Amino acid sequence: MDIAKFIADVDSAAGEPPTEAALASFETVLGCRLPDDYRQFLLACAGGYVQGSAEFNWPQGHWAGAIQEVLGLRGDECSLARTRETPQWPTVDELLWIMSDHGGNPICMTIDQAHFGKIWFIDHEVAEYEKPWTLAEAMSDNWGYVLPLAPTFSDFIAGVYEEAKAA
Repeated sequence: MDIAKFIADVDSAAGEPPTEAALASFETVLGCRLPDDYRQFLLACAGGYVQGSAEFNWPQGHWAGAIQEVLGLRGDECSLARTRETPQWPTVDELLWIMSDHGGNPICMTIDQAHFGKIWFIDHEVAEYEKPWTLAEAMSDNWGYVLPLAPTFSDFIAGVYEEAKAA
């Protein structure tokens, strides 16, 4: 999907796109500068709920889910900062929760050096709730809690598509 089309499909409600200063402040809290493609997205989209269809596939090509919520630099339930401070599902600091699918599963971006900027799906159904875990454990074939979606934010959005409507 074209990034402009994706942004147009996000109902930002009262959310105004953030300023460069607000984005820089958020990055200071994170401890890193976000990838340029994602920074441009955040400056153009305040976040909100997807209106219509925004489906995505696994890298192998079969259906993975539909984006429901897009987080942004705002103060309500669609807040990157608020979701990072009090996530609904277990996560680790190396993952930045940026969207949620139709089932509430996080779509995240890694912000660690080893996997910087990659997009991941977190399956909360197999999450470890009882003890702390590491990103390496969650990515392992033995666990399968954090699953790869795309090498970059731009690649992920390029793969998003509208569900074909029946004729």
